[in-house]
Amino acid sequence: MKPTVPFTQYAQSNPLFTVNEARDLYGKTDRSRSFQNMLHRLKQQHRVRLVANGVYSGALAPVPLNRYRVPRALRGDAVVALHSALELHGVANQTFQTLYYFSRRARKDVVFEGVTYHRVAPPRTRVATADERLQTELVADNVLVTRRERAFVDCLLFLDYSGGVEELDKTLAMFPSFDFQSALAYLKLLHRPWLYSRLGFLLDRHAEKLFFRGPARDQFLRKLPPGVAYLAEKRPGSQWVPTWRLMVPATLSPSNTESVRS
Repeated sequence: MKPTVPFTQYAQSNPLFTVNEARDLYGKTDRSRSFQNMLHRLKQQHRVRLVANGVYSGALAPVPLNRYRVPRALRGDAVVALHSALELHGVANQTFQTLYYFSRRARKDVVFEGVTYHRVAPPRTRVATADERLQTELVADNVLVTRRERAFVDCLLFLDYSGGVEELDKTLAMFPSFDFQSALAYLKLLHRPWLYSRLGFLLDRHAEKLFFRGPARDQFLRKLPPGVAYLAEKRPGSQWVPTWRLMVPATLSPSNTESVRS
């Protein structure tokens, strides 16, 4: 597609672009060899800002940078994931200053405008040729993100990128509904029985709102591990929840849940 504006105007007014994208638009012009020189000059003039190697943000852009676009500029296979996906879906209890994304390729953290972009290796599943786009969707601004239920399960798998179990409990309270079959399908691929305990216990805490009962709940109960599972790291004062074969922190007292749902 032939560009409709000069490169300088494109660069300074674009909230986010990569050198490769610019070359695709302007690479056949006589000035194609001078991209780096022009970008260097525009940066010195404070008309563009360097996000990361090969990634820029126009300083005169008419709209602010959507931070959820940045991961795909950093890595072509990036998928907004974990707590950041819950934020994007509007169900997170709070917004973090670290944005997490899945990518097969390692990358050092990138910090831009106070936000740290942290790459996480996608989880391995039982499928030999696992597709990291499983249960993902393309949303506004061409952002690829894991769907709500998968994001929640991933947070239970990678607690370090979730804000902790108390944060997840508050986040689950913000879900307007929960697709149990979608979560069960993903859990089957992950093949980690202790995740059924973690998710089942938290769903039980919000059973009335999310209609977690009957056959759906029974499917989780049939998949529990034979031994003891832990909701978080081992710590003094943890309490045993026999229904879910789970040890939980004292801050998430299971007494009410256990008495009503057992």
